[in-house]
Amino acid sequence: MASLSALAETIIDYAKSEAKRSSNEKVSHLHLLAAVRRWQEEQFDTKFPGLSSRLKTALSATAGNALKVDGFEDNVFEQIEQVRNSEDLWQLANTLSEKVPSDAPNTDQLHNPSPNTEGVNTSIKSSVNDPLPFSITPGLIERVATALSQSTESVQADMLGAAYAVAVHLLGSPLPDLSAKICTAADLPIADFSHITEIPQLVSTIATSDIQEAGRLATQVAIALVETAEWAAAIDQVVTQEETDRIDEVRLILRAQLGDKINVTTDAMTRFEEKFSHLVGMETVKAEIRKRVDFLVVNKRRAVRGMKTENHRMHSAFIGNPGTGKTTVARLYGELLNELGLLPTNKFVETDRAGLIGRYIGETEDKTTQVVESAVGGVLFIDEAYALNDNYGERKGFGEEATDCLVKHMEDKRDSLVVILAGYRLQTLEYIGINPGLKSRVPAVIEFPDYTVDELVQIAESIVARRSLTLDHSALELIRNAMTSELKKTGFGNARSVENLLEAAERNAVNRTSQLGPLATEKELRTIVSADIPSPEELSTSDVNKKTIGFR
Repeated sequence: MASLSALAETIIDYAKSEAKRSSNEKVSHLHLLAAVRRWQEEQFDTKFPGLSSRLKTALSATAGNALKVDGFEDNVFEQIEQVRNSEDLWQLANTLSEKVPSDAPNTDQLHNPSPNTEGVNTSIKSSVNDPLPFSITPGLIERVATALSQSTESVQADMLGAAYAVAVHLLGSPLPDLSAKICTAADLPIADFSHITEIPQLVSTIATSDIQEAGRLATQVAIALVETAEWAAAIDQVVTQEETDRIDEVRLILRAQLGDKINVTTDAMTRFEEKFSHLVGMETVKAEIRKRVDFLVVNKRRAVRGMKTENHRMHSAFIGNPGTGKTTVARLYGELLNELGLLPTNKFVETDRAGLIGRYIGETEDKTTQVVESAVGGVLFIDEAYALNDNYGERKGFGEEATDCLVKHMEDKRDSLVVILAGYRLQTLEYIGINPGLKSRVPAVIEFPDYTVDELVQIAESIVARRSLTLDHSALELIRNAMTSELKKTGFGNARSVENLLEAAERNAVNRTSQLGPLATEKELRTIVSADIPSPEELSTSDVNKKTIGFR
C-alpha cells in the first residue's frame, strides 16, 4: 500500500465504502467505477453521459448481505495500483465503463441502503449521503493505525473527534446530533464527541512520529480535516464568507501542527498550491482566488444535496495594470475549476473588443455569440474589457450591443462558462458599473497589484533561467536600477517591462559575441553582462510598448 499514489489510496477508500454500502464482501470493478464518480461526479457525468444510471442499476443488481468488506475481486487492486494521476484514473474509468451492462434500465438511487441499519439514524444518513464524501474514511483510519501501531478503535475515536472539533470550529457552535452526523457520514458506529472543545494535536502527533513518511501521512490527515470543514459548511443552512474564512483558519491551524513536515499530495485542492507556487508575489491574489474556490466548492456540495445555495456564478473581473499576470492567473484558475469539477473542460479562449464587435449593425450579436459558444465549458477571457464601454447616450454603440449579448450568455451558461473581464482598475470598474446586469453577474473582483522592485528582479531571474541564460552580478544590479527607475513612469508594464528589457539585453549579447564568431565560448554565449543591459534611452526608443497580453 505504501507504493500507491495518494489519488489511488483515495479511490480505494471510496471503493471500499461503495462495497460496504452494497453489503458486498469484495470490492469489484463496479465499486471502483462508482468510486471514480464519487471522486468527481460532475466531470464523470460529462465524460460518460448516461453511464451513471446504468451503474446504479448494476450496483443494485449485485447487492449482497455481507457484514464487512474483505478484499478485492480478481485484478481490481492491480488496476488501481497503476494510477498515479488524474489522467491515469480517467483512462481506467474509460476501461471499466465498458464492463457496465448497456441494457440496464434507469434507477433513482446510486446506492441501495445497507440491509444492516439497526441502530442507525436513517434521517441523518439521508441528509449526509453525498456523492462528495466525508473525508475521514475507514481506509485512512486503518492506514494511520497501522503506521502508529495503535488499535483501529483508538485511532478511529481520535480522528472522528478531530473531525468533530473542526466542524464545530467551522460552524461556530455544534449542530444538533453533530457527532452522529459525522459518524454516519464516515460509515462508522455512532459515538459522542461533544466533550471535545478544541482541535486536538492529532496531525502534530503523526508528523513528529518516527514512522516512515510521517509527513506524507500527517498531511493526508490534515487535508481530510480541511475537507471536513468544507463538509461542515455544506450541511449548514447558510454559507457565508465568514465560513469560507474559517476554512482558511483550519488550514493554518493544521499547517502549524505539520510544521516543516508538509508533504502535499495531488488532491484537487492541494494542486492549487502547485499551480500557483511558481508565480512571483501575488499573495493577495492567491488568497482571494482560494477563498473564491472554497466558496464555489461549498456551494456545489450544497447544490448536490438539494439545499438552498447563494449566488454561485463563477464570473470574475481581474483588474490591474499591464503585466501583472492577469492572463496567466486566469488560465490557472480555469484549470483548477476544471480539476475540481466546477467546469467541464480546461478550455481557455482569449479575446478583446475587436473579437466581439461587428462592422455593421446586427453583426455584433452574431460575432459575440460565436466567441461565447467557442468558450463554453471553460474560460472566456476578455482583455481590455473596458474598451466595450462606448455609451453614446441614447444611441447604442457596438460595444454596448456586445455587452448586452454577453450578459445574457453569462446568465444562461452560468454553470458551464466562466467570463473574466480584465483591464485597468478604474476603467474596468466603470465599465462594469454602466450595466446593472453585468454588475450583478460578476460577483468577484480581484485586484492585481503592481510588482515591487524585488519581485521584478525575481521575475528577471526566472525568465533568464527558463531561457538557459545567466546574469552576472553587475548585470543583475543594472536590472534592479532600471526597474526602480521604470517603476516611477506612467504606463510601466510590470513583468512585461522586465521581459522587454531582457529581450533587448539578449539582442545586445548576440551582437557582442557575434564578433567572436565560432571562437565564442559556450559560457560567453549564455551570459548577459552589464554592457548588454539597455540604457533608458535605448528602452524608450525600442518597441517596449508593443502589446503583449500577460507574460510567459
